[in-house]
Amino acid sequence: MGIHALTQEVIKHLGLRNDVKPQAADDIDSEITPTSISDDYHDMIKDCFQVLGLGPDQIRIMVRSVGLNPAGLEIYVAFVKVVRWDASVVDMLGKMPVIEKKIDRRVRQSSMLRYSAFAGLWFRSPADVNAPLVTVH
Repeated sequence: MGIHALTQEVIKHLGLRNDVKPQAADDIDSEITPTSISDDYHDMIKDCFQVLGLGPDQIRIMVRSVGLNPAGLEIYVAFVKVVRWDASVVDMLGKMPVIEKKIDRRVRQSSMLRYSAFAGLWFRSPADVNAPLVTVH
């Protein structure tokens, strides 16, 4: 039994009338494409770092769910990994408390917290952290 047939049976069982004929999936035309909450967080955080002049060749951002809060909302965390060390990345690390506050403020100003919780940023550096630091200084 398909979704449409199941829906019709539920409507019939409840004694309701359904005069609206459902559209076939091919008939639906929308320019809006659905995104996941993690994609929305990713784009928001990526934009913040791009304003600072940091791009995907310097840092990599990954957002994922890490569990549920007591209210039942999914908790998301952003993982920021340094891909290439240079002076702007080192400068960014010195400003992290300010950057985190700006990102937190932007998250709170969005509607994201109505549907999820945000636990903040986590940073990782490359496996061989000593070699890149020598070349930066």
